Amino acid sequence: MQLAINFRRVEPSRGGAETYVADLCRRLVERGHRVDLYASEWDEAAIAKGVRVIPIAESGRSRWARMLSFARNSEAALRTARFDCSVGFINTWHHDVIIPQGGVHPASLEHNARRFPAGWRRSLYTAGKRVNPKDWLYRAIERRQYDPALGARVVAVSRFVRGHLERYYGVSRERIRVIPNAIDADRLRVDDPGAARRAFRDRLGLEADALVALFVAHNFRLKGLDPLLAALRLRLDRDRQARPVHLVVCGGGAVGPYRRKARALGIDRYVHLLGFEADIRPAFHGSDCFTLPSYYDPCSLVVFEALACGLPVVTTATNGAGEVITEGREGFIVPEPDDLAGLAGALDRLCDDRARSAMAKAAAKLGQAQSFDVHLDRLIALFEEVAADRSAAGPPREWRAAG
Repeated sequence: MQLAINFRRVEPSRGGAETYVADLCRRLVERGHRVDLYASEWDEAAIAKGVRVIPIAESGRSRWARMLSFARNSEAALRTARFDCSVGFINTWHHDVIIPQGGVHPASLEHNARRFPAGWRRSLYTAGKRVNPKDWLYRAIERRQYDPALGARVVAVSRFVRGHLERYYGVSRERIRVIPNAIDADRLRVDDPGAARRAFRDRLGLEADALVALFVAHNFRLKGLDPLLAALRLRLDRDRQARPVHLVVCGGGAVGPYRRKARALGIDRYVHLLGFEADIRPAFHGSDCFTLPSYYDPCSLVVFEALACGLPVVTTATNGAGEVITEGREGFIVPEPDDLAGLAGALDRLCDDRARSAMAKAAAKLGQAQSFDVHLDRLIALFEEVAADRSAAGPPREWRAAG
């Protein structure tokens, strides 16, 4: 098939969605499909050989103006391009298939607001977002994406997201396919896992038997670092003899405020704020479990990566990735990030070395199963369905006009 992939910036260093798009393009080419990538910025090293990049210009003095410019220019380019199926993600709308990796905007806003206590602070946050022109733009673009008249198929990366598509935009279930995210587990391998583990712990000054919980995110607040720190404090308040849990925090967020918070909570000796790590593999292999009590996460790729590295996971019901986890077998699902007792209890259960060892084996098996091959099989079947429908309908008017 001839496939058109539309994504503004394909730079894997920016995050999971960017990594996913680069992997998707590469895997499609490996399967023998022809891929044109419509983008405004890209990392040459991340673009697989055989992928043709179609530059899409963007203009404007503000971020939201440039985003809208890219969406409009993408539509103009795709209207006259020839392909069997076009695929878009966020902030563009002229597609046969939409994969909203980041979920839907109103749901994100609703769950983001839960970071604040119910009352005036939450209301003020919500009101401020709703009068922001960027909020209007996000909603306007999504209304176009999910317009029934366009008839686009939608890939929900979790049942969590499917519910939001139905609730906020009335997308019929017939148009939605639930296809969970996937990872390239081979990217996580290291030559000597034992040596990587020892070197990482030596770097932090931790003993071999120290219990290490890993947290990886760019948006620390949204991903629940605040309640996680509070849960660490709660464990010590409940039982001074509790086994210490060392929390390692990696990501692009500002570490200064959290360093001060850990100090104020009296847990700074157990909190290791590393900031951005160019190579996250040593952190995975040097840890014993993974924690991500997100307020909102459509389907976190880093959870699947942690599982694949044999780390039992503690996350929340507001993270679609948790849908693959069986409670107590590969990890624990806490109803919401602010359930401090639930978070503390999950960490307590992971302190049992024997139980955690069994969970680590189950986690590795589950993580490896979230392979791109299975994911890609399901996507390609959908793309072929679109291509068949396109063929039956005949070429679009724009293609006929272009000769």
